[in-house]
Amino acid sequence: MVSELFAIGIVLVLAFLFGEFCKLIKVPRVLGHIFAGLILGLPLIKQQIFTQESLTLLNSLADIAVVFLFFFVGLNINLKEFKLNIKESFLVSLFNFLFPLIAGFLISRFVLKFEILTSIIIGITLAATSQIVAITLLEELKIFKTKIARLIITSGATNDVVELVFVSVILAILNTSSAYLGISTRLLNIAVFIVVLFLLRFLIFPHILGFFEKSMSNTSLFSAAIIIALITAVLSDLFGLGILIGAIFSGLIIRQILLTGKHPKPWEEHSMANSIHLISYGFLVPIFFVDAGLRTDLFSLVADFNLVLIFLAVGLLGTLGGSILGVLLSKGTFKEGLIVGFGISSRGDVEVVIAKLALQVGLFTGIMFSSIVVMAFIITLISPLMFRYLTKKYSYYLNVKH
Repeated sequence: MVSELFAIGIVLVLAFLFGEFCKLIKVPRVLGHIFAGLILGLPLIKQQIFTQESLTLLNSLADIAVVFLFFFVGLNINLKEFKLNIKESFLVSLFNFLFPLIAGFLISRFVLKFEILTSIIIGITLAATSQIVAITLLEELKIFKTKIARLIITSGATNDVVELVFVSVILAILNTSSAYLGISTRLLNIAVFIVVLFLLRFLIFPHILGFFEKSMSNTSLFSAAIIIALITAVLSDLFGLGILIGAIFSGLIIRQILLTGKHPKPWEEHSMANSIHLISYGFLVPIFFVDAGLRTDLFSLVADFNLVLIFLAVGLLGTLGGSILGVLLSKGTFKEGLIVGFGISSRGDVEVVIAKLALQVGLFTGIMFSSIVVMAFIITLISPLMFRYLTKKYSYYLNVKH
């Protein structure tokens, strides 16, 4: 057990140091976490620090981090924000998802000659954007309440849900003997899951929260949140949708319970969000991204960097092009579209989770996974820098109304 604790300690120390360095140079901390994993993943270092047991523990903690990460995403989805600019959010989300998805699929299938399902997953990973990185960036720049920020958040949240549904259905189909049976069964499972979720939302979860509220402590609220998140994640997994869908919906449900009704409790929602944020970003999420970096084989990419360049071009240009088109169709300007595009194009969570799932079920090779991680790293390095520059240069557009 000492070796496992030593390995976890090294992981957290390096993740913290590199994360703080990234904050110092004004880029997202997640880059520091991935970079720490890349360093620890070098063969000579990896052999000295990690045993098979410590790697297994690290992987288990990374899996738990996924639940916390997407639970936190759900807590930050504000349905009222969708109503404020639903047309723009829909158009931006639609096109910045479809452009890289279609381009990624076509190039993967007909140029790179990958299998159909692999090509679909690649398209989805290239279309995925990071809601968490975007939220962090908006908070750092103190523009969280602007119209542009609302558009970025609502579009990103829509993308997250659509991406997770796509991947959950595809991965579920892989485990069935018949594609037709898989699709029909999955649609039925989705319908039943929605009904069960609806019943839990109104009949069970409010009572769970009410029971833990009686103790009047943040610890109890945190416990209630974890119980609800785990129940929902397990249920969605049992219905063949994967834990990600359950995690994100559990956060959304808790937010709605606490902020709506006759007696809204925004302070409890805020306290719960803070607690989840602390345990997630202080412990679990850094481990997840270090684990992703550990799985990345840099030496194999040195021999063939073309895949990274292709993914990079499709992912970044597709997101920018889709965002610009969505804003233009909403009677916005090219400059607004460019700001939104760079604001929403950061990677670092959903696509890494998707790529890891694809790697685990054998859809991705090690090189494919490594290419996705490096692509995410590069885009997440470029996008915040460009977003900062554009929001300062074109600050007029942050709150302009159409």
